[in-house]
Amino acid sequence: MNQPNASRRLLPALPEPRQVPALLIGWLTRSKHATFSLSFLRIIYGGIILAFLATNVADRHYLWGVASQWVEPEAKRRGWIGLFQIAFPKDDAALFDLSYAILAILALLFLIGWQTRFVTPLLLVFWVGLATNSTVLTNGGDTIMRITLLFLVVADLSQHWSVDAWLRRRGARQVRPLWRGVIAETVKNTASNAAVVLCAYQIMLVYVNSAIYKLSGVEWRDGTAFYYSLVLDVFRPFPALSDLAWQWDVGVFVATFLSVWVQLLFPLLVLWRPTRIAALIVILGMHLGIGLFLGLWPFSLAMIALDLLFVRDSSWRRMLAWGLSAVKALVGAVRPLFTDRRPAPKPAATTSGVGAAAGVAATAAVAQPDSGR
Repeated sequence: MNQPNASRRLLPALPEPRQVPALLIGWLTRSKHATFSLSFLRIIYGGIILAFLATNVADRHYLWGVASQWVEPEAKRRGWIGLFQIAFPKDDAALFDLSYAILAILALLFLIGWQTRFVTPLLLVFWVGLATNSTVLTNGGDTIMRITLLFLVVADLSQHWSVDAWLRRRGARQVRPLWRGVIAETVKNTASNAAVVLCAYQIMLVYVNSAIYKLSGVEWRDGTAFYYSLVLDVFRPFPALSDLAWQWDVGVFVATFLSVWVQLLFPLLVLWRPTRIAALIVILGMHLGIGLFLGLWPFSLAMIALDLLFVRDSSWRRMLAWGLSAVKALVGAVRPLFTDRRPAPKPAATTSGVGAAAGVAATAAVAQPDSGR
């Protein structure tokens, strides 16, 4: 008798077909979703751009500026509008440096979450403008960032861990008329949730196309592709670690198999919570491996940030609460090791000199009755 109830609890409850449109509209308009994930994505994207600019600041003119004529005429066939060429010209080093500095400042403001609704579109323009000056300096991460930043222009990226959130908590907001507030909130919710949907669709598109392309190669079908990825000289930041990894035959086969089939079935796996958790664990592990073994950290971090859009706010709150409790427990366990366990010094039994005389005089004054009354 309990088996149907158990299966009913295990499987998700599917709505009736006539309820689906109302549920979708309600999901889009009633509240913002993935607010923690969007805030985490903002921090990761800002950090990636800042790190990218900082590590290439010495070679910026050779890579994108006045000394980058080596990439022409390929870059001229990019088909971008002239606005991007004005932002990062190849014939004016001073203006190029100014735009480079502005891009770094925008990335910093984006990372800390200050006025993200205005900073995000400006960051998109300058980030795309820099990328269009060279068509060969790509690793996949900058491409996916440019695509998704276009969607994130209308997203609420500063709900958590941001200067905007801090300012909202400190300042008192004016109460708007009810109808105006409801309309504005509905539009903001719809725009932010639409950005989440578009980013999720982009992730699924990348994974499914990547899996289909992989299946066209015999190495991915027979389970040896992971080995060939580890022995490529251009993608070996830690050769000793790569050589250690490919020695485990079972690990090579399992990693190759999972990277193909989890990507191919990802749109279906995210529909049910247990399979979604398993798929995210495998995908996150895959991207960590790409960053560690292949050195493609901008791509890996960008994909990890986008993958976490499938994590609900309630799950974020539980993870943060668990992390906070774990930190408190660790601090409580470690604190006795650093506290001073020596007993406090006892007060001296006797005193001498002026201190003794003052003590005796004070005692006598207290003990002597007041005879002047």
